[in-house]
Amino acid sequence: MISVVVPVFNEEPVLRASLTAIAAFLRDRFGDDAAILAVDDGSTDRSLVILRELEGSLPLEILENSINLGKGATVRRGMLAADGDPVFFTDADLSTPLEETDRFLPLLDDGADVVIGTRKHREADIRTPQGALRTSMGLGYTRAVNRILGLGFSDYTCGFKAFRREAAQAIFSRSAVDGWSFDAEILFLADRLGLSVREVPVTWEDRPNSKVRIVRDTARSFGELLKIRLRAARGGYDLPS
Repeated sequence: MISVVVPVFNEEPVLRASLTAIAAFLRDRFGDDAAILAVDDGSTDRSLVILRELEGSLPLEILENSINLGKGATVRRGMLAADGDPVFFTDADLSTPLEETDRFLPLLDDGADVVIGTRKHREADIRTPQGALRTSMGLGYTRAVNRILGLGFSDYTCGFKAFRREAAQAIFSRSAVDGWSFDAEILFLADRLGLSVREVPVTWEDRPNSKVRIVRDTARSFGELLKIRLRAARGGYDLPS
């Protein structure tokens, strides 16, 4: 069985179409052996209403945060609740098309514990690029993550990642970052746990309704990175010695 976790925060313009598309894709590829787990992060628009309207007609389970907790907390809740193996998470706007699943699954079957999408590889197909500021800030953030956390990945924030269920449980049961740097934290944990992580160039397009406020969120993320490093140094992640 495959599970797809979708974090939801004020996604009213795209939510119905996206979940319907996910359900159709899963039905075509996996029949009844698939489920969608949508986690609403205290949306203030009609997102939760739409989820409830779709619940009976799609293979959809809904979890609700009573207040806005952040994307990291929302993804964590969904990943720990998912029953599938493997389990994916994807952004609600489907910036990365679902067909990329077909490139991820063989790597999981071949022994990878985690497979992540990257937009920074020369073979990535960027249909609609980000603006110059977002691109520049994103590259700076990647360099900061690699330096502060001692990693070597090319793209942390692409919202399309897949996990073997055992790996997801090991990672997300330890993760603590609720904000934007949760992606960096989960890959840091995967590395410290000795898990196999593969990067795959993906097709991707920028969406105009992004919730990221690039200057504010990037600045905040640097503090989160330092907290990850400090937490690890203090033994707060319960990592093997």
